[in-house]
Amino acid sequence: MPQSAIDPFEQALRRMFANAISKCRRDLDLSQEALAELTDMSTSYISLLERGQRNLTILAASRIANAYGMKLSDFVALAETYGEGG
Repeated sequence: MPQSAIDPFEQALRRMFANAISKCRRDLDLSQEALAELTDMSTSYISLLERGQRNLTILAASRIANAYGMKLSDFVALAETYGEGG
């Protein structure tokens, strides 16, 4: 599906989580490669998530939250702050 055909609400959700993934990763001084290794995901998938080009599954969100040392609920709450202009 072309990027322009994505529902605006879906795009906003992708952007919220993209920002949270990227900011936390940088705050922890992790490369995309290191995060991919910690989460057993590919570097290209991490990159696509950070650019808001892929949907984040619950399993992937849980693995990322765990890699960041936080509960999934805390990671979701953090991502929500990016939807509020944070």
